[in-house]
Amino acid sequence: MRHSWQRRREQASHTDDWLMTYADMITLLLCFFAIFLSVSIPHAAQATEDKNNDDTPLHAVENLPESTPDSAARAGLQSKASIEQKKNDKPSPAVRIAEFVADAVPPETVDKSDAALLEIVNRVKSQGPSSIEQQGDRLTTLQISSAAFFGSGSAALSNSGRAILKGVAVNIRSDKYKSYQVTVEGHTDDSPISTLQFPSNWELSTARAAAVVHFLLQQGILAQRLRAAGYADTFPVALNRDANGKAIPENQARNRRVVIKLEKIEKME
Repeated sequence: MRHSWQRRREQASHTDDWLMTYADMITLLLCFFAIFLSVSIPHAAQATEDKNNDDTPLHAVENLPESTPDSAARAGLQSKASIEQKKNDKPSPAVRIAEFVADAVPPETVDKSDAALLEIVNRVKSQGPSSIEQQGDRLTTLQISSAAFFGSGSAALSNSGRAILKGVAVNIRSDKYKSYQVTVEGHTDDSPISTLQFPSNWELSTARAAAVVHFLLQQGILAQRLRAAGYADTFPVALNRDANGKAIPENQARNRRVVIKLEKIEKME
């Protein structure tokens, strides 16, 4: 009797083994779907966020016209028209000064109070290479093409040169520069000159510097503040000639210049 009951109990135990396997499989499937959902939901949320951040309405994207050669050509013409319109827009004087500063020297080397001098140099730029440079608060240097002041081989100030120097003199007499010494330098290229008045470039460069100084004296600048120096072609800013000895006209034009240096000194007598 006892053996019969034990056999029935063992058979029942073996009969329920499949439930264990079934339960394990269900548990694994639940884990799989949980992991699958955890991976998929962030991507869906990110896609929704990207869609919401898009400034272009959905209907606008759907209604975009198809790209054709004609439409591309029209778009190109419209872009070109916009560019031409921008070119034709004339900037204000303040904008022109700012553009000149960017072209001439680094912005950090020019003081804002020198806007008047910048405008003067900007006006004469069409007559030859010209620039302005400021080194701290002690030295301001103007380099202006000789063509703005003098004719070829001449040391007589032109009317346009006088007008330029009048504007420079106004600034030199201002409070900002009242304690500055003014040195005028004359520079030439290496093309020789030999006339009765100017036997060499030394005489020509010195005479040009002296002519500028004389005019500044007439404008009320004290003689004690003025200096004149002629350097001929000894301090070029660019090579006058190439390796074969051929003249480089653009560089020679840069070397023919008048330099006005405003240098701060501690005390004026």
